[in-house]
Amino acid sequence: MKQCPKGHIYDEKRNSECPYCRNDGSSGFQPIGHMGAPSGFPATVPVDGQAFPPTVPVDEQIFPSTMPVDSQAFSPSMPAESQVPGRDTAGMSVTVALDETTAGVSPVRGWLVAVDGEKAGTAYNIHGEQNSIGRGQKFDINLSFDKTVSSDGNAVIAYDSRNRKFFLSPVLGKGKNNVYHNDGLLLTPVELSDYDKIQLGTATYVFRSFCNENYTY
Repeated sequence: MKQCPKGHIYDEKRNSECPYCRNDGSSGFQPIGHMGAPSGFPATVPVDGQAFPPTVPVDEQIFPSTMPVDSQAFSPSMPAESQVPGRDTAGMSVTVALDETTAGVSPVRGWLVAVDGEKAGTAYNIHGEQNSIGRGQKFDINLSFDKTVSSDGNAVIAYDSRNRKFFLSPVLGKGKNNVYHNDGLLLTPVELSDYDKIQLGTATYVFRSFCNENYTY
C-alpha cells in the first residue's frame, strides 16, 4: 500500500498513480467530500426519510421526537409531568387491578354511603385492592362536590382479598382538613367494620362491606 502526497491510501500494485487524485472516471473511485459516492448509491437520510439540505446549520437539524415502545409519541407541548403511563397520556396502558376480571370488570367489594350533607343517600362503590378518595376524576371515590376535600387525595380504603378485610388509611400531608374515623382523628391505618363512620370534608359516610368472612365471590 502507498500513500500519495495528498494523504490518500491506494494499492500501488493495481494503480501506478493515486486513483483518487486522478479521478478521470475510468477508475470508479470518487474523492471523499460533497462530490458524492459512485453512481447508484443514494444519499444517507435520517430514519424518518427526510434529508437535511447542506445549507441547514447543524444546530437546526432537529430530528423527530423519540418514540416510546408502544409507538405513541408524546406531543412536544405536553407537560413533563403528564408524560407518564396513564389513562389520558399518549395511548399508554393503564395499570390493571389484580381483581379485575377478563371482561375488564372490577368487582364491587363494599360501599361508602353519604349519610348527611349535600349528597346524603349517595353510595360509592369500593372495589378490590386500593381505593383512593379525593376531589377529582383521577380518584376511585370522587367527591368533587365538596371543595374541602383535597384534590391530592385525603384517604385510601384497601380491601385485603386474602383475609377479606377492609382498611382505612389517611393520606398525610395532603389537603388542609382532617379525616375522622368514628369521631377519632385518623393518623394511622385502621381496620374497618360494618357501619363505621368516616368524616371527610363536610360530610359523614358509613362503611358497609359486601365481601367479608361470611361471603365472597
